Amino acid sequence: MKKNLYFPSKRSCFSVLPIAIALMMTSLSQGYSQTPATVVTNGTKVLITAGSSLNSTENFILNSGGKLDVQGTLVLKKNLINSNAAADSLGTGDVVFSGTTAQSISGLNIIKNLKLDNATGLALLGNTRVFGTLTLTNGLVSLGTSNLVLGPVASVAGTPAAANMVVAPGPGELRKEFASAGSFTFPVGDATGTAEYSPVTLAYSSGTFAPNSYAAVSVVDAAYPGTAGSYLTRYWNVTQNGITGISCNSTFQYVAADVVGTESDIFCFKVDPTLPWIAYNQANTGSHTIDARGLSSLGIFTGNLGNAAIPPAIRSLQDKTISTGPECADATQTLLIAGNGTTYIVTGTPAGSVNHIAGTNIIYYPGTKVELGGYMHGYISTTFCSPYIHPGATAPLISGVEAPGTIGQPANSFFKIYPNPTPGNFTLELNGDVTAAQVHVEIFGVLGDRILSKNMQIERKQEFSLAEKPTGVYVIHVTSGVNSETEKIIKR
Repeated sequence: MKKNLYFPSKRSCFSVLPIAIALMMTSLSQGYSQTPATVVTNGTKVLITAGSSLNSTENFILNSGGKLDVQGTLVLKKNLINSNAAADSLGTGDVVFSGTTAQSISGLNIIKNLKLDNATGLALLGNTRVFGTLTLTNGLVSLGTSNLVLGPVASVAGTPAAANMVVAPGPGELRKEFASAGSFTFPVGDATGTAEYSPVTLAYSSGTFAPNSYAAVSVVDAAYPGTAGSYLTRYWNVTQNGITGISCNSTFQYVAADVVGTESDIFCFKVDPTLPWIAYNQANTGSHTIDARGLSSLGIFTGNLGNAAIPPAIRSLQDKTISTGPECADATQTLLIAGNGTTYIVTGTPAGSVNHIAGTNIIYYPGTKVELGGYMHGYISTTFCSPYIHPGATAPLISGVEAPGTIGQPANSFFKIYPNPTPGNFTLELNGDVTAAQVHVEIFGVLGDRILSKNMQIERKQEFSLAEKPTGVYVIHVTSGVNSETEKIIKR
């Protein structure tokens, strides 16, 4: 017959030791004993009612088949050991770790409110899910190879810092479940030598969120292989599961000791061992943060040299407003402008001016806007910015509305294209004294693919067609003698 141990609903504080001894004196068969640990055996359930608090001064052990239902508060001074094979709910109350020596929690546990107030820390020895509040008052929650999962409405309380945070060096991850778009700061850091707090903020402005979907973060206190010059000795692995079609902004905080070289030359990079790295925004040297906006996928992020004579292979520019100039941004391969819910605006009053230089192509996505009086010039070249001059991101962290995708063309361009936007056909017309017999035209598609490359004998104007192409922003690159310019056209 199953036995329940019931603690009445009244505001009092019990010590587990005398209670356990009393139980042993009356009936050891009830399965609740102290030898010296508190052991809940198969078929026994311990219920701590709402308003009650139970203090355990020794290990609290749930044998296979033993149950714990915390409706009030369980205060643990030693370890929680759960031997049940399946994930086990420990109730809807508070589980507090407040010992004076290092504590651990093992097994597969589901807890509503978990609080750590132990300067010597708590080690996770099994996957744990918190669906209420994780309170970080004092001490480090060390994940090791286990995952700490926060439910979709779970929150973090306390003031996370180097002395009270989640240590997630991998493969164990801090995971946050998302039921819809929103923002969350992962209170993570490392304890390699000196404990260092390096949180990550993810802000989803859009996406499709399957049941039990989550984003996960781990952090490594080391330079990512391949970084050089000016860089961070820290990188973050950010993944997601069950979340698709996203637009996400991300912010990564580092410590001053992570900086090698010149901090202002460091940019946020999404790195990959098999693909070209993508450069995002310049480091904020005041807050010691790097960020990437308008992400359609997650990955590994770090800080690396992004302000040099030889620019990065791919540079992504989003949520920027150009109101001065002339400014300049470059990439040895591809420049990506705006898109995925972000903006890139060149103002007319005051007049902004910017040059975009790339070795292969420049892609202008919806959200790009040049106001009347502003100037934006994009062209293909291997002579890059000298120096790189570009503003940091200026839009809010979450940006859910795209700016109109209007595109302007500088008045001194040696050619013009019209109508722009176009339903399909458009005309390319040469200006000034350009020699028509020496014209080379290239058109790049919405994904950066070259859909036309041709030397052409044209008079002052010629018609082209995008009628069979999908809607979006196309890049027109025209070379004639010493002139070489790139412009954009929108196919509606």
